[in-house]
Amino acid sequence: MIIHCIGDSHANFFSGSDEIQPEWPTPGIKNRLPFFRSYRIGPVLAYKLCEYGTTTMGREKLENLLSGLDSGSYVMFCFGEIDCRAHIVLQSQKQGRPPEAVVQEVVERYFSIILEARRSGFEPLIWNVIPSAPTTINDRITVPPQYLFHGSCEERNRVTRVFNRVLKQKADEAGIRFLDIFDQLLLADGSVDRSYFSDEIHLSQKAMPLVLKALNRQFEDNRFSDTSSKDLVYFSTVA
Repeated sequence: MIIHCIGDSHANFFSGSDEIQPEWPTPGIKNRLPFFRSYRIGPVLAYKLCEYGTTTMGREKLENLLSGLDSGSYVMFCFGEIDCRAHIVLQSQKQGRPPEAVVQEVVERYFSIILEARRSGFEPLIWNVIPSAPTTINDRITVPPQYLFHGSCEERNRVTRVFNRVLKQKADEAGIRFLDIFDQLLLADGSVDRSYFSDEIHLSQKAMPLVLKALNRQFEDNRFSDTSSKDLVYFSTVA
């Protein structure tokens, strides 16, 4: 079984490496784990994924990618982290709307594409938005060296929890698997466990055992517990 993991840079986590892989369809993408294929299609927003003609061309890339996969393939959608980290708090302030209302709009647009993929014959899964780690810069007007942030870490993670809750509710109602390890990435005091991160925003492979356990709970047959490959020895012992 192979799960095709498509998304922004967080899809890179499923390559089995902390090294950022080339953007699809650039050659040279390395996938270490036998049950994942990762496809980073750029900094595509969950909010914009349903639109044609955006600057990132996310919808066009997604459709092109899916056209090369067999009908019935498992496809995991890995979008939303950029929305929660840099846009939702900002749009709530600019529009004078509660962040929950902005989240609802983003999720509805995002989920429409997931349902579209299922109607096209694919078996979708959804990856949760991971927690936002603390930063010294919390204003989107000031751009950090690599990544945009807006709102305090607490604000961003409140938004992220709401995003995941609304998305999971829609997934449950539609009978779509939702993969959630958000709380497992936190310390006892509720702060983010930075040991699971490879940089300011991306998970390291230390979190992979949590993912494999979550997947086994979803499929209930331990199909993701194979540690026979030498590439899996690290993941089976690091947690």
